[in-house]
Amino acid sequence: MVNFDIVVPQEYQYLSNWSDFDSIMPPGHIILNKSICGCGCTDYYLTNERPVILVSPRKALITSKLIGGRTAGKLFYFDRSSGGNVNDTINDMWNYLNYCGQSPIGGQSLAPKIMVTYDSLPHVVEALTNWNLMDRFTIVVDEFTCIFTDVKFKGSTEVNLLHHLEALPNRTVYISATPLKDQYLSVLGEFQNLPYVTLHWDPSRVETVYVYYSKMRSPVTAISQIIKDYRRCGCFQTKNIGGQRVDSTEAVFFLNSVRDIVSVIQKNGLKPSETLVICADTSGNWGCLKRIGFSIGTVPNETEYVTLNKPFTFVTKCSFEGTDFYSDCSTSYVFADCNWDSLSLDISIDLPQIAGRCRSRQNPFRNEIFYYYKQKNSDIEGNMNLNEALKYYEAKRADSYQQIQELANVTHTGHRDRILQAQEKDQYRKDYVDAIVNSDGTWTAVCNELAYVADIRAAEVKDKQYQSTYQMLSFMKDNGFVPINKNAEVENLFNQFIEEFNKDRNFERRMGVLAYTIVNYPCLEELIEECSFIPYEYKEYYHELGPDRIKACAYIEANLKRELENVRRASMINLQLEPDVVYSNAAIKKMIQTEYDRLGMNATAKATEITKYVPDVIPARYTDGNGKKQNGYKLI
Repeated sequence: MVNFDIVVPQEYQYLSNWSDFDSIMPPGHIILNKSICGCGCTDYYLTNERPVILVSPRKALITSKLIGGRTAGKLFYFDRSSGGNVNDTINDMWNYLNYCGQSPIGGQSLAPKIMVTYDSLPHVVEALTNWNLMDRFTIVVDEFTCIFTDVKFKGSTEVNLLHHLEALPNRTVYISATPLKDQYLSVLGEFQNLPYVTLHWDPSRVETVYVYYSKMRSPVTAISQIIKDYRRCGCFQTKNIGGQRVDSTEAVFFLNSVRDIVSVIQKNGLKPSETLVICADTSGNWGCLKRIGFSIGTVPNETEYVTLNKPFTFVTKCSFEGTDFYSDCSTSYVFADCNWDSLSLDISIDLPQIAGRCRSRQNPFRNEIFYYYKQKNSDIEGNMNLNEALKYYEAKRADSYQQIQELANVTHTGHRDRILQAQEKDQYRKDYVDAIVNSDGTWTAVCNELAYVADIRAAEVKDKQYQSTYQMLSFMKDNGFVPINKNAEVENLFNQFIEEFNKDRNFERRMGVLAYTIVNYPCLEELIEECSFIPYEYKEYYHELGPDRIKACAYIEANLKRELENVRRASMINLQLEPDVVYSNAAIKKMIQTEYDRLGMNATAKATEITKYVPDVIPARYTDGNGKKQNGYKLI
């Protein structure tokens, strides 16, 4: 791999303003490390005067360009997901080229810009080749690091993409702000001898990003606490800018788990009107969200965000790379657990990508990330140490090559399909055997080196980045971040609480201190919950009764015991109501009192308490025997 360094002239803040940028780079196939996100590199290729095919790993990235201010209405998306025949899409592309005028073959009109996902590129290449136009196009593989990071889910697509691109003589640019290290790229024949171009920017162009880090018990618990704090305070954080208070009233949660997102929504009662979920457009994700009344959303563009942004936006990895978010006031929260592949984040790749997602420079919170993490847990099954992992994956690779030798003379497409189906199901857990489709329709068994590299990289991320907090902070600093311990202030507050709680053994005072602390400093609730030397009954009273009932009991232990007993007995109350029948308040009160007496509860019933025991009732009016309107309730 030959390295080239290019210094970006200081006057260019964006590459899209540097008209002859591409002409100063090496010819042919190259890797371009643009070094920073949001530098206008993709826009450069989508707005210059050359015919371009933009190959994207994400539909969301393509969508953001289709509605972008500089590119809207000028691009063609080769979209096969709409359900039509591929020939219909090819005809649409032909019509688009005609709309562009003669520029594909040297005219003066609009330069065609075709956008396509990895799996559809062969259709575009075949059509343009048949029309004798393919040699005119520059191919831009955007966010090409995704070829490695997505391989477990669509490995056959990725390996076939590289096979097709390697065979094309076209000018081809592999772009990323966070490319993989040489040690990974050199494993792959497609990248071994490519020129590697690194852009160097003026220091004033490189923004400092502050990472406020803290450990978490789970993403669901951490996000629930953030939502609880937001509802209490009315904002996620606040700043004083020029003497004016500025509140962050929007949050973007980068969490690569639709299951956890659904849990957060259900646990916190979030509504579609206040919540946006951006995730991969798959039937499984649609099903998960539909069950709770949600759907997969789209990112508002730079003209829509002011009215369309919502307080809670959840983003999975499908939008970590390349998708532009706009907001004047959003805070970014990131959740990483290296013990699970889906939640493991590479500080050198994923974190810079996330940091570059917010494109609104007027947002005073854009250069801050609140990072919640879990370190490697050796007790989790499958968590090998690095040496064990490297030996295991090398043996799996060797076994794959042995199988490929045995498949050398196998030509039946049924065997190819079985290989592809097995890898789609197993995600390369057993071996790396894959299949590529040749231009003549035949197939060849290959070792998917991308999947091998992905395994090695995942093992090294666990071992080298999350083995200790020190290692994690070192990686952050090496990648230009400024880490700040978010828990420093929390730890001071917690120590003050412990000192006050342990002053004496008086129950009422201690109960009051615990309730006051959690209400006014909710960030301490999880620490208090995990603190073993705080007697369990204090936590039990708080969880089951809540601060208002505890205060009403004057913090007296006998009163709290009695109230807790009533609450537990109340859970056994069984009220039978007929649907759509209006019950008078007197009748409701009598039914509840009967249950109180049956359960031995020392309480006086009220009709309004029906909503505690029967959630699906609503207030209703009825006409009594004297023709007067009376209040009551009915079951929906």
